[in-house]
Formats: sequence, C-alpha cells, structure tokens
Amino acid sequence: MASSNTLSWPLLGLLWRRVASPIHDDSASAVTTPLSSSSRTSLSSEDEERFINGSSSSSESESDSSPSSISSSPSPSSSPSPSPSPSPCSSSSSPSPSSSTQETLREIIITYLSRIQVPFPTVPYSIEFQEACYEEVTRRGYLLEPLKPFLPGGVVMATTSYAHLQDLKTRMFIALYTGYLIYLDDVFGSDVSAIEVFNQRFMMHEKQKYPELDNFADLLYNVSDYWPNRVVSNLIVTSTLNLVNALLLEHGTREMRLRSSSHGYPTFSRVMSGASEAYALFIFPSHLPLPSFIQSLPELMIYINNGNDVLSFYKEEMAGETVNRVSWMAECHRIPKVEALRRLVEEAVEMRVRLDGILGERGGEAREAFEGFVRGYVGFHAGLKRYKLHELNLNL
Repeated sequence: MASSNTLSWPLLGLLWRRVASPIHDDSASAVTTPLSSSSRTSLSSEDEERFINGSSSSSESESDSSPSSISSSPSPSSSPSPSPSPSPCSSSSSPSPSSSTQETLREIIITYLSRIQVPFPTVPYSIEFQEACYEEVTRRGYLLEPLKPFLPGGVVMATTSYAHLQDLKTRMFIALYTGYLIYLDDVFGSDVSAIEVFNQRFMMHEKQKYPELDNFADLLYNVSDYWPNRVVSNLIVTSTLNLVNALLLEHGTREMRLRSSSHGYPTFSRVMSGASEAYALFIFPSHLPLPSFIQSLPELMIYINNGNDVLSFYKEEMAGETVNRVSWMAECHRIPKVEALRRLVEEAVEMRVRLDGILGERGGEAREAFEGFVRGYVGFHAGLKRYKLHELNLNL
C-alpha cells in the first residue's frame, strides 16, 4: 500500500533541514507525490531572534489538523493516512497539545535524560561568541551579511555541544561550518544547479557559482588547520561532500518508491545528509591520538541521530508533523509512535553505555570530551526554543 508521506530527516541529525526520502510503497502501482517547494523551510527571511526562539515566519505553514495520537497503532487493514495538508499559519504558536500526549512525551524525555545522566539545562544565547564569529568571518575575507541569518544555529551548536573544546578558533570553525551548511540548504531550495557543481568545483579548486559558496569551500580547504590528522580531516571533508551529494540524491529521487523491505535506506540517506562523521569527530580535541577515539565513530553517529529524534519529536508531534523517523517507524512496523520513540531511547542509551566502554575510563581525555558533548548536546536542544522543550517543565 502506498503512502503519500515522504520521509525527512533533520540536518546533521541535529538541526532543522529536511531531506525528503522516497515514498513508502508496497505495491508496483503506487502513486507517487513529488516534494513540493512549500515543504522546504527556508531561513533566509528570518532574523536571528526569530531563529533562536523558533517562532514561525510569515511564509511558514503548519498543519491545521490536530496531532495524531502517539498511542494508537495503525490498523493493519487500513491504508496509512496521508500527511495533513499545510495551510498558512497566522500565529507563531503551536497547536494546543492534549495533556495526555504532552505528559507521555515528557515522561519519555525525562526517562531518557535520567538514563544518560544529564539534567535539563537553562542555556543563554552568547552574543559575545556571536560577535567573535562575525569578526572571524570578516578576518577571513568572507561575506558577512549573507551569512548572518544562518549563524545563530552555529553559535548555539558551538557553545553547547562543543563548549568543552578549549580552543576558541576551533569552536568558531564549528559555528561557521554549521552556518554554511544551513546556507547551503537554503541555496539548494532556490538554485539546484549551484549545488550540482559544488563538489566537482571544490575538487578542481574552481570558482563556485556564488561567492558564499567560495567562502564555504575555502573553509573546507582549511579543515586540516584545526584537525591536522589526515584521517580525521579527510573524513570531515568527505562527510561534508556526502551531505552535498545527499541534497542531489533528494532531488533525483523525489518520486522514487521505497519498498517496504528497504528498512535501511532512510537511515542511510539520513546519515549521509547529516554530516554525522564530521560532527562526531568535532567532539575530540585535535591533539588526541587517533586510536583513542576512532573506534567510537559508528556508535557516536547512532547516538547523535537518536538523541535528536527523541528531543525533537515533541515539537513535531505537537505540530501534527508525520514526516519524521518516529512516525515512519510506527507506520513501517505497525506499532504506536510511543513505542517507536521508546525504541530509539533504548538504542541511544545502549550506545551511551557502549561508548563509555570504547572511550575508556573516566579521566581520560577522549572520555571526558565525550561526556562534555553528551551534556552539551542536550543543551543544544534546550537552547533552541524551536524544539519547545521549555513547555514540558523538564528542569527538575
């Protein structure tokens, strides 16, 4: 049976972009639905305060139907319901959640935070670090104004998930890198051709279609200044180029049918589109020897992706969104959404335990860097009000 839902995954397994995956299909006669331009969220018209606080711009849309129940299992005999039709939203507030849904999700998130041993923090936005990033952009000779709308996400990322890194320039690199990834997605929404040629021109050191993309390419050329180990710097660059290719994969498979047995493909496309290797490797200070952390990479990628799925699902469910990993798992496996969410929690906690073993005893630098990231990664989601976690009273 075909579904009109498209699958989509957040950028980095962390942020806000949505890469549409193929349409779920059990039959050869399924009708496919192209990805419409209205399903893409563009940040170019949002100012920094709106971005940080997560309020909607006038061009955004939300479902005008009530959120689907997270406790009801899809009926095996019925066709999956199509995604709610978006309509213009006159208010930036989210739909009113039912108290039972809100309490269930609150309980799951509190359990998750308890099991990874991280309290829910209060995270202020660092204007000082933002100004330092502005100065760094100018120092490099990059264009500042076009990047400004996209930098706040990088600022929050660098000052939470990577706050444990002592080198200021490394943290600024991560902030700029993240800002450019968000910019890249925005460009893709309006000019696919600029992204189609990015990787080839990057490898040939040729001029990109836009000056901002030249700036991003230059940033990537300098990765080894911050991570001099060639394995690490090469993985960061190839992970980034894979993200660019994932944008093209999205564009080229908009109407491709996803067979019900292709359970691994959505995760593959999500990992590819999230630069997961890069963000995992950013965790470790550059002076650490490669053997002290490289074996943790597969588990880190799962931990990062699952953690974002768990901490972003409340916002998505309250908005009535069904294009997310939890909803797809529930539909594919014929289980309630709450069960799918709890499975992701279990897997994330398992990765947390494994990573403790892989990275060695407490006190070692690799292990301490990971512990800092674990705390900061929760802080990243707490620091962006767009996730609406403040509504759940998690500060226990």
